[in-house]
Amino acid sequence: MDAINETALMPKETALEDLRAAVTTYNTVRPKVARDMYVRIVLIFGGFLVLSAVLLYGIWTSMKGDFIGIAAGLLLFLGGVVWKLVTAPARQFQQTLRDRMLPLVFGFVEEVRYVHGATPRFMDAMPGKEFVPRDRGVHGDMIVGTHEGLTFTLSETELSTGSGKSKQTTFKGVIFYFQREQEFPGLLLAARKPNAVHRFMRDLFGGSSMALVTSGNPEVDASHEFRTSRPDAATPLVQGTLAKALDYLATEWRDDVVRLALSGPDCYLLVPTKKDFFELPPVDTPIDFDRNIRPMIRDLVTLLATAQLVNKIG
Repeated sequence: MDAINETALMPKETALEDLRAAVTTYNTVRPKVARDMYVRIVLIFGGFLVLSAVLLYGIWTSMKGDFIGIAAGLLLFLGGVVWKLVTAPARQFQQTLRDRMLPLVFGFVEEVRYVHGATPRFMDAMPGKEFVPRDRGVHGDMIVGTHEGLTFTLSETELSTGSGKSKQTTFKGVIFYFQREQEFPGLLLAARKPNAVHRFMRDLFGGSSMALVTSGNPEVDASHEFRTSRPDAATPLVQGTLAKALDYLATEWRDDVVRLALSGPDCYLLVPTKKDFFELPPVDTPIDFDRNIRPMIRDLVTLLATAQLVNKIG
């Protein structure tokens, strides 16, 4: 993986200074925001809890115990609404920091744009069942930009199938999408081989009808799985540095199976993570630049560097 030069991709010192200034401003205002939040929790949410207890006690003692379950369910729902209301200013305060901070993190990216909660345009065309089954998706922070001619979209996304008790999360993490200079004439799916649980679930739901191709390297084939609709076109890519790119990502993100799909010019890189990719400490905790921000920058740079490497394959 000598092709990846993370140091060269890191934000320049001026951008880092702007980031530190944003963190300093946040930490200066943060104590008051936290105090105000706790006051609202005690007065508003605490008052709601007292009122709810009195109401439930009144229903119980008035011999209308049959309604206690309905009343408790309604109050539980209202409690969630009240909690969101009292904590909303603190959440918005943190979102304001992300609005300012993330474009600075990508200060080396041209035409960088940041949005929250929008559905990426690439979702409709992303391969489905054999790559990542999904009925619905929830999207968080999203970055769009161009770096050294590579236009990309990075989206924090959770995909799932079913609903209610039958809901199953099929992916939670970051989707990195870009278009390669060389198109692949078909569909190629690549991933580190799933563990026993993943294999069981895949086989239970029908497995894959696509052809399995190998790299010819026993170590690579023992750890990776490549399936494609065009074995003739996929073999040169698989025998190149594609597996090394996946290995590199797997050493950085160990939460689950890293997946990659090539379809025409489109490339979809799915990196699972159990934490929010742009996670910040709770509002009652100050942000430490080296502990909270630098790891985020490195994660972003690693994804971008890997995308540049995959873009050159073939």
